[in-house]
Amino acid sequence: MPTRADVSAVPHQGGYIAKYCPARAQYDVLKPAALLEPSAAVQRRMDRGNAFEADVVAALTDLHPEAVTIGGDDSAERERATVAAMEAQASLILNSRLPADETGRRVGKPDLLVKAALGGYRAIDIKHHLTLEPGEGARTSALDQLGLEQATADDATQGRKHKGDLLQLAHYQRMLEAAGFAARDGRHGGIIGVERSVVWHDLDEPRWNTPSSTGKQKKRSTMEIYDFEFDFRLDIMAVAERHLIEPSTDLLVIPFRKPECDACPWWGFCRPQLETGSGHPSLIPRMKWEHWVAHRDRGVTDRAALAALDPLTARLVSAGVRLDDVMPIARDLPVDTPLANIAPLGKRRKQLQTLEAEGVTTARQLAALDERTASYPAMSGLAEQVDCARAALGSEPVYRRRGVERVTVPRGDVEIDVDMENVEDGVYLWGVLVADGYRPFVTWALEPASEIEVFRAFWAWLMDQRANARTFRAYCWHEQAENLQMRRIGAAAGLTDEVEAFIGSDEWVDLRKVFDGQLISGQGSGLKSVAPLAGFAWDVDEPGGDESMVRYDLAAGGDEGARAWLLDYNRGDVEATRAIRAWMRARAFPALS
Repeated sequence: MPTRADVSAVPHQGGYIAKYCPARAQYDVLKPAALLEPSAAVQRRMDRGNAFEADVVAALTDLHPEAVTIGGDDSAERERATVAAMEAQASLILNSRLPADETGRRVGKPDLLVKAALGGYRAIDIKHHLTLEPGEGARTSALDQLGLEQATADDATQGRKHKGDLLQLAHYQRMLEAAGFAARDGRHGGIIGVERSVVWHDLDEPRWNTPSSTGKQKKRSTMEIYDFEFDFRLDIMAVAERHLIEPSTDLLVIPFRKPECDACPWWGFCRPQLETGSGHPSLIPRMKWEHWVAHRDRGVTDRAALAALDPLTARLVSAGVRLDDVMPIARDLPVDTPLANIAPLGKRRKQLQTLEAEGVTTARQLAALDERTASYPAMSGLAEQVDCARAALGSEPVYRRRGVERVTVPRGDVEIDVDMENVEDGVYLWGVLVADGYRPFVTWALEPASEIEVFRAFWAWLMDQRANARTFRAYCWHEQAENLQMRRIGAAAGLTDEVEAFIGSDEWVDLRKVFDGQLISGQGSGLKSVAPLAGFAWDVDEPGGDESMVRYDLAAGGDEGARAWLLDYNRGDVEATRAIRAWMRARAFPALS
C-alpha cells in the first residue's frame, strides 16, 4: 500500500469497522446520500442479539456474584471504572469500556473481560448464533468457569470461523495491549454463542487464506488480517476527510459488490453506480477484491471488457500456465516450432501438457494467444469470470458450459426434494416433497430436545423411503447448509455414522452443484435466482431467508398466519428444486460462445 495517510483527525473507531466493507467506511465520512433504514430482518437480528446478550449477562451475574458490572452512560466515566476494576484485579468485568487508544484511534466495549491466571485480561463477546460445528479441536469453557485456563479440548466439535467475530476480538486485544492490560500468555479471545459456552480462539493462529505477493495463497492470522483491515479503513477515512475539504483529492475506494451489500445502509447509493452501463465486474458471482484489482490494473473496468477477454487464454492462465515470458519468444521462432523446443516451456512439463491439451502445440498458436489476457497473474478464477460476463451479457438467460454437450441430472425411482429452515438457535423445519405431495417435520417451540425430536422423525422417514426404493435420490440446493445441520443434530441424536454414510453417498444430490457444473447464467446460482429461469414462482410474498426469520418469531409466538406462510415458503423451496430438475432435463440449452 502507498504511504499511510495522516489519521490523527479520524474519529476513534470501534470493533466493527475492520469487518465492514471499505466503501462503507468511506461513505460514513462523506455521507453522499440518505441512509437506507434497516430492513425488518436486520432490525430483528439486532433486537434478538441484544435480547440474547442481556439474557447471557443475567445468567453470568447469577453465576459470578463477584463480577464487576460497569454502569452509566458517560463514556469517560465508564473507561475510568473499567481501568479501576482491572487495576483491582477483578476476576470478571461486565459491560466494560476499555480506555481509548489514542495512537491506534480505537474505542471498544467488550461484553466481558476475564482475568488471566498469569495476569492481564482476555476479551469475550456474546453473539446470537452458533459458534461450534462438527469437527475436532474446539477449546470451550463453561459459563461458571469462564477462563481459558478452565477450557477443555473437544474431539467432536470445532469453532466456527465467523471472521467478523474474530476481528472484533482482535480489536479488543490491541486495545488491551495499548492500555497495558493484555494477558501475558498469548493472544486469545472468546465467543459465547447460542450453545452458551465460551469458544476460545487463538488470534495468532494462521487460519485465513489470503493472496500473497507471489500470486499464491498464504495463511494469515486473525491479528494480521485485523491490523491490515483496520489500518486500511483509517487511511480511507482520512483521505475522505481530506476530500471534503479539497475535492480534488482522489478517494481510495469505489463501490464493490459483496454479499453483505444488501444489508448496508449505503446500498442505495452504491447500487446504481455498480449497475451503470454493462455493470461493474464485481457483479460477477464470487468476484474477490484482489480479482478486481487485477482487472482494474489492465483497464478491465466493466463486464463488457471482461467478456471481451479471450476464453482460451483465460483458461490457460487459470490453469497456472505462465505466458508472459514465452509469447514474445514464440513470435520470433518459425511458426511450426514445437512448444517443447521453446526454452522456458521445456522445463515446465505440467504447463506444457496443459497447453497441448488445449490444442496449443506450436509457436504460431502460442504467439496468437491474446496478449492482454495473458498479462494476468496466476488467477484460478479468470476463465470462469470471463464466461460469467459473457453469459450475463448474452441474449439467453442461461447457457451450457464449455465442453458440456448434454445436460444431465441424476435419477432415481424414488426422488425426494429436501429443504430445511433454521434460525440462530437451530433448525425448526425439515420439509420434503415426494410424488404424493409436501410433508413438513416441524416444531414451533425450538429447543435442543425438540430440534432433535423433529430431526429424528425426519431422518426415520427419509431412511424408510430410501430402504424401500430400488434406486433412490434425495435432492437439496446447496448441500453445505443441510450437511452442516444434519451433522450437528445427527451427532446430538447419536446418528453420526448414518448421517455421514448418507451424505457421502451418490443418493444425496446437491442440485446446485449439478447446475453449476453444467450451466452458467452470470447472475449467481442461488435458488431464488435460478428457479425463475425455470419458470417457477413462489406462492408467498417476499420469499427469502430474511423474511422467514421475521415470520418465525411470529410463528413461535403462536401466529397461525406466520406458521402457514413458513410452511408455504418451505414447500415452495422444495417445489422449486423439483421444477429446476424437470427444466434441466427437458430444455435444450444453447452453448456459450
